[in-house]
Amino acid sequence: MISAMELSTASWLLAKTLSLSYFIAFLSLLPQVLGLFGREGLLSIDHFLNILDKEMRAERFFHLPSVFWLGSSDMTLKAVCFIGMTAASLSFLGFSQSIMLAICFVCYLSFVSCGQVFLSYQWDSLLLEFGFLGLFFAPLEWEWLPLGTHLVQPLIYFLALFLLFKLMFLSGVAKLVSKDTTWRNFTALNFHYWTQPLPTPLAYFASKLPPAIQKISVAMMFVIELVFPFLIWYPGPWQTAAVIGFVGLQVLIAATGNYGFFNLITLGLSLSVLPDSTWGFKIGWVEKEMIAWWATLIPLMVVGPSSVFWIYKSLFEKSKVMDFLLPWMRALYPFRISNPYGLFAIMTRTRPEIVMEGSDDEVNWKEYQFNHKVTSLKKMPTVVAPHQPRLDWQMWFAALETFNDNLWLQNLVTRIFQKSQDVLALLGENPFPQSPPKFIRFLRYEYEFSKWDELRENRQWWKRKLVGPYGPLFERDDFSEEETP
Repeated sequence: MISAMELSTASWLLAKTLSLSYFIAFLSLLPQVLGLFGREGLLSIDHFLNILDKEMRAERFFHLPSVFWLGSSDMTLKAVCFIGMTAASLSFLGFSQSIMLAICFVCYLSFVSCGQVFLSYQWDSLLLEFGFLGLFFAPLEWEWLPLGTHLVQPLIYFLALFLLFKLMFLSGVAKLVSKDTTWRNFTALNFHYWTQPLPTPLAYFASKLPPAIQKISVAMMFVIELVFPFLIWYPGPWQTAAVIGFVGLQVLIAATGNYGFFNLITLGLSLSVLPDSTWGFKIGWVEKEMIAWWATLIPLMVVGPSSVFWIYKSLFEKSKVMDFLLPWMRALYPFRISNPYGLFAIMTRTRPEIVMEGSDDEVNWKEYQFNHKVTSLKKMPTVVAPHQPRLDWQMWFAALETFNDNLWLQNLVTRIFQKSQDVLALLGENPFPQSPPKFIRFLRYEYEFSKWDELRENRQWWKRKLVGPYGPLFERDDFSEEETP
């Protein structure tokens, strides 16, 4: 275990990365929260909790921990976002860090518990798992260390590094055990750049690289995810090489795709691997006082066995050796403080997209545009991270499934018919600004990047082929003006 005196830079990076990640998460959610979860939103938290209240009764606070049981009005949803942003800012500035991070954890867990499909991404769980460790970064007291933090106890530092190990290693393992042939024959990147949810402009050019380079890139990725995690435990050149590999991988992922605050968290965890002696300096804004040693046993006992469970299950899925921990895993699940990871385990080889159209006569149809989701063929892919447009993302997942698997799309139609301004704000250009259309339909297309000459001559980034209808035809007269869940 590395000496505590070598952890000033790592301590500062861990604390500031977590605070900044919380701030970005709440800031990103704020302009979307009413459209997604408000009383006139797509998946109303108020309606969701009213249903569960009748079923869960006294157990609801444990199975679905959320402050929204106490109130879930639109004003409350926005207030919790503002409280989270404020607490994250104060934590970053060094004001009562552990108390502020505890507020952030409670606020974000409240959203994730009730957010359903829109807050079910792996980086939402990653933020909460990292956030749980953050409760033990500093003593639980009121204080102000301008831009500073406390030295992290070596055991808490070990758990943070183990979180990084688990994230990277399980991401590599998931690709192998998934039996996806594109990973096994090193052709996954032939598809990844143009089939991922929200590619950036650089993804277009990366997709044109020769197949040999794509295969070499996949091989390097496997080395980084499967071998380098073990090197972080060996101080010296090997440890530095692992960090360089992690950082390089995250930079490439961020350059070619929009993945919210995932890259920020992973970069912060990766850079915190290096001790002060490797950096060649110490950060002066770090207080030497640490939390009591006995307090570090709490996260060790809580997440230690569960992290081992997830690693073992990922390697030996059918084995029942660790099943004695299942009751413990079920107890931890509502709090998202120990999670499995498996980013990009299955590579999609096509890009189905849902296009939503409206019409007043069932003859002339106009497409609804999204701010970031692929629709228009000539719209350049956007760079939007670390913000995550949740509706745009979920439309990508919906296209991979059937309409019956994504009945929330009916709520989208209902809110458009009802002219819900909160929901319309989640979309891009509204082709019916005066009044909603009489009919709405969803069509499924197959998209792919255009060829070089199509981009040069026509500025066309995409090309597409109609597959067929996706879901039924919706008529405005069939929908009540009353609020629909």
